Amino acid sequence: MMRLLSRNRWMLAHAARMTIAGIAALGLVHALGLSVELSAVITAVMVTQSNVGGSLKMAVEQFLGSLLGAGFAAAVAFLLQPEDALTYVAALAITLAPLSVVASLSPGYRIALITAAVVLLGRPGIEMNPLDLAVSRIFGVGLGCAVGLFVAVAIMPARASRSIGKTGAEVARLLARQLDALAAGGEASQADLGRLAGRVRESLRDLAEFVDQAGHEQRVRLGQLPDGQRLLRTLRRIRHDVDMLRRAARGGGSDLLHDDVAGPWRQAALCGAATLRRMARCLDNDPAHEATETLAEAVGAYRAAVDQMRGDGSAQSLTTEELGRIFNLGFALEQFRRDLDDGIEVSAEFCGRP
Repeated sequence: MMRLLSRNRWMLAHAARMTIAGIAALGLVHALGLSVELSAVITAVMVTQSNVGGSLKMAVEQFLGSLLGAGFAAAVAFLLQPEDALTYVAALAITLAPLSVVASLSPGYRIALITAAVVLLGRPGIEMNPLDLAVSRIFGVGLGCAVGLFVAVAIMPARASRSIGKTGAEVARLLARQLDALAAGGEASQADLGRLAGRVRESLRDLAEFVDQAGHEQRVRLGQLPDGQRLLRTLRRIRHDVDMLRRAARGGGSDLLHDDVAGPWRQAALCGAATLRRMARCLDNDPAHEATETLAEAVGAYRAAVDQMRGDGSAQSLTTEELGRIFNLGFALEQFRRDLDDGIEVSAEFCGRP
């Protein structure tokens, strides 16, 4: 039970923040004697994201979207003066069509559509003109944004910038496991490669989201970690390199390569995996020990094996497809080595950070 709670601690903290935000918004509305309970509570809960950067982004989008939706709907209502079902339908269509384009930019801007519908159609049991509804809605959303942001920063705050290193380390470990599977070869390894490639894509999407959210934290001086954009670009290049190795090796194992280069290729793949794990330890803020053999040495051994094949004439007995596979692997390994050097450099910036 304790292990389960520890593993899902972030979920419990997030649930606690959302609950506190909703209760605090409702209490503040009643303390101020206002009548915007629904708007304030819903907005406070929506703004309270899993980290501060996400809350900042959602708060900005919620408030701007609400402001745009309320202003546009009030203008349409003033111009058309809808009184029957037909004019209400026309007013709603004119309002929602352009706001839908804005909402497509980000999920947070969908509040503009909801606000516009509330302003045009009114709230059940409350007789207010569109302008008063627009002002009430904007005030309620603004109050909810303020409460949600306060809770995100003050109650068990989680920083998106801190998640960058952790997620980047996960990507590096998954890429290392892909290289292990490539070096092993066989049908079972091929099945692992497809599954691991899917997990890498998901982790990179998560990393891109954390990098975007961390940018909001840094703009208000709440995040002090190194540039996550550089890490994201580097990991994307390394992932592309691993895909190139996968295609060049056609599954990689000694059964698909000439005996003279199968061993050096397998050693280069394993050395690359070890280097990626060293990079992951750096991203986890765990000082990593130097590898006994660098990837540059392993790639050099592969090139030497290829040169030996050309020198002793054994390459002449190979088919065009086999030769192409061998030389493509050499090119892919060299590109992988350069990008992995950049990865080690950028991951070192995360070591020693509090």
